[in-house]
Amino acid sequence: MHPGKQENTMNTHLRMLTLAAVLAAFAVTGCATTSMRASSQLEGGQYRQAAETYAAAQRENPDDWQAGVRRGYALYRAGDYQAAQDVLKPLWTNRRAAEYARFWAGIAAIAARDEAAARTAWLEWTSSRFEIVRAIRPRVQQLQVGELALGPDAARGYAEEAALANAREAQADARYGWRPLSPGRSASYERDAFSDTMMPLAPKVYLP
Repeated sequence: MHPGKQENTMNTHLRMLTLAAVLAAFAVTGCATTSMRASSQLEGGQYRQAAETYAAAQRENPDDWQAGVRRGYALYRAGDYQAAQDVLKPLWTNRRAAEYARFWAGIAAIAARDEAAARTAWLEWTSSRFEIVRAIRPRVQQLQVGELALGPDAARGYAEEAALANAREAQADARYGWRPLSPGRSASYERDAFSDTMMPLAPKVYLP
């Protein structure tokens, strides 16, 4: 091949690779921007709008399971309990999403007074976090034997219990988590990493 033609071909390939990289970067940025807009709407109490924006984020990135969970939560908060369950149920098979998707599907079913659907959602619910399990597992057991109160107010109460447990878990992580030491030393289990253990806990919504 003539040296000039070879150089042109290499330049063309380089431009194509650069363009692909730029487009990929724009796609990732677009997905992040959409999710950030949805989160802002969620925090502002615009639950229906947040659900729609999270749906857009999922269309942009079908692997964004966090957007899926948050979309289901937003629908629950908007009072659309069946739609919330419909969005969350497909996420039960996602290893990372299942913990949250099953919990909120169960909450939505409880709010709808659908005991069978709540039992199905919570039947295989599990978490590796001690505080969350301590708060929710007794409710799961009550549901299994038909002793759990149902309805929107009850669902809201269980969600608040989970939020407080999530805050306790976050506090424990901050206090007892592994933290890096000075350069050249390995990480250490520092029990004094968090000093405000006596401060009142601010509920932290049980979301990914």
